[in-house]
Amino acid sequence: MFVPRPHLIDALEGKQCRLQLLCAPAGYGKTSLLQQYLQGIAPQGAVVWMALGGQRLTLERFIATLAGALGLPVDTAPDGVLAFLDSGLSVPVTSLSRAGSLPQGDEGNCGSEPAREGANESSPIRLVFDDLPVDMPDDLNHWFDQLLSLKNPQMQVLVTCRQRPDWNLPRLMLTGQLLEFGARQLALRPDEFESLIDALAPHTDALARGILWQETGGWCAGVRLSLSLDHAQPSPLLGQYLERELLSRLSDEQREVMGGLAHLSRVRADFCEQLWEGRQAARVFNSLLECQAFVFPLEQQPGWFRLLPAVAQTLQSHLSGAPLNRLRLRACQLLSVLGHVDDAVEQALCADQPEVAANYMERLWLSWILSERHLSKLMDWRERIEPQLLHSSPRLIYLCAKALLFSGRLDEAAECLARLGHFLPLPDPVRNQRLLANWQALFGTLQALRGHTGPARLHCRAALDYLVGEDWLSVLLCHCILARVAMETGDLAQAQTLLDQSLELARRQGSHESEVLVNADRVRLMMLRGQSGFAQALLRTELDRLAPVPSQPYPLLGRLLFLRGELLLQQGHCSEAEVVIQAGLLQVRDCCAPFVLNAYLLLAEIASRNHDPVKAHLLLHEAERRMQWGKIDSALYQAPIARQKERILAREQPAETGQASVTRLSTGVPDYQDDLTPREVSVLKLLAEGMSVREVGSRLFISENTVKTHAKNINVKLGACRRTQAINSAKAMGILA
Repeated sequence: MFVPRPHLIDALEGKQCRLQLLCAPAGYGKTSLLQQYLQGIAPQGAVVWMALGGQRLTLERFIATLAGALGLPVDTAPDGVLAFLDSGLSVPVTSLSRAGSLPQGDEGNCGSEPAREGANESSPIRLVFDDLPVDMPDDLNHWFDQLLSLKNPQMQVLVTCRQRPDWNLPRLMLTGQLLEFGARQLALRPDEFESLIDALAPHTDALARGILWQETGGWCAGVRLSLSLDHAQPSPLLGQYLERELLSRLSDEQREVMGGLAHLSRVRADFCEQLWEGRQAARVFNSLLECQAFVFPLEQQPGWFRLLPAVAQTLQSHLSGAPLNRLRLRACQLLSVLGHVDDAVEQALCADQPEVAANYMERLWLSWILSERHLSKLMDWRERIEPQLLHSSPRLIYLCAKALLFSGRLDEAAECLARLGHFLPLPDPVRNQRLLANWQALFGTLQALRGHTGPARLHCRAALDYLVGEDWLSVLLCHCILARVAMETGDLAQAQTLLDQSLELARRQGSHESEVLVNADRVRLMMLRGQSGFAQALLRTELDRLAPVPSQPYPLLGRLLFLRGELLLQQGHCSEAEVVIQAGLLQVRDCCAPFVLNAYLLLAEIASRNHDPVKAHLLLHEAERRMQWGKIDSALYQAPIARQKERILAREQPAETGQASVTRLSTGVPDYQDDLTPREVSVLKLLAEGMSVREVGSRLFISENTVKTHAKNINVKLGACRRTQAINSAKAMGILA
């Protein structure tokens, strides 16, 4: 299978430096890339290709092979070969490998075509050393340093390897004579990844593609060997490949540490040293980094590394039973001390120690859950830990109740909150009042999610009177709930004030996730005010902050992408909106939260606008299915889905009721246009409440003439002549409840 890499070929052609170094683990297409590069250059010059196979070499053996390739006597001295290469004399042989021709690449390559033959004596000579050994003797390394220092401008050295060679690379870099590609540059880009799958397994669905991308990170061999297999189980072919290409080249101590790394979500040298006490594990870990053993840095976590997920999954069987449990419990202690409490909880559960896991959960920051990628993790923990352990302290109950609320499991959240009463009253009246205030913050949130705006407002305001600085998360929650209630009731000015307070609080607490969530509500408020330009700018800023796209699903990013899709849809960019929303769904595939419903409602609307009601209804069916599998309260999804169904029916069928305002005429009269702007929807809602033009203008801080203009646009878009007709039409279409 041939996958072009034009951006890498351009980079190789664009910088004709002395050394071009491709250093990455097995299966990243290093050999294939050099083949493509050499095939594409002008048919001039000599290419000497030495396939070294990663095998240890002596200087004498290496020089004898190279001398023969250059047309020199095999007993030519090392200095004689250097002198010949420095002289610029023509080379009589154009290519060389162990088999006498250019290699076709291994199973880790993306594939290649037959290499170019032919050379011109006046052209450069390119020395290709494929799969350089990891350990080379000092005299051979010294010879390479001399080679790279030659004055001959016509000579270029191209090297593939799995460990950076011990040469004077800093000097080459300082003089601009080094071009180096690592695993990050050589990994398949998303478009190349998609092309490879389309060619090998075109029926692979988007979910399976997303899983494979996150497991392999663009590792070509991992992608190819995993296709068409059950991703719940390690690939036997991948295991065989890693045994031959990785493990067979490692020492016993390296293999032992690799078996442990396969079960750890994060590692670094000092962590390994403590985990394997007395085994010089830091040195072993650093050696694994140096020899490109698929140990890569964690995103935005300097100093921490982890094994590539596809490799880790394949190697996990190398350590099991009691030795594995001892390793996990030791890792628990170390991770908790280092502040990675969530990883400690996971290791304790994997070691079948739920009591230890519950103990560590109590140490989690209450704001930990706000990043949202942790929501599914905590819900998973609830399934693996006995209820009595989770109800053993107010802090655990608060954490679980918050997770249940954010997950839309309202009845379970209510039961959880009721258990806080078992700890009341506390001996200390101040602590007792604080506990009650935190309870009210969550109870107010519960009431808001159930649509009970009055009790929600009452409890959240009451909670704010007694919450202190340490309870900033509950304060933030109350402000955001009150702001959403204000938006629902049309009090946009109050919503703005509350969100401004929330934003300042999030920033002062240094909580980036909280700031993003508040800004998501601010985008919604701007959309209600018709400030689409400001909404787009703010949303773009937040999306830029989350760049680059994380390798693991990130629901917070998915939420922002859904908002972006909604904005695009309002502007009439249906195709672009669909692409953005689908990208967002990939970020929330493991997340069961009510906001995921928005994606399916938007996609159903797009399908309906494209006159595909069957697809639209299927999307709503999938939305309902996902909500029910997530055990989300029906109050959070039944009404929105019902309204969307009404919109689809109103668009596809003639309105036959006596008050219907829209009648479709028999594919040259245009259908009604229901793409009202957020400001027009706000005006329509207030008019439906019976407000006068003056009252609407006062409420929305706009002039009466502006209100009249909006009303006229509403009538045109809904095909109505009077206010009553517009309101009835909007209700039939689901715009108004």
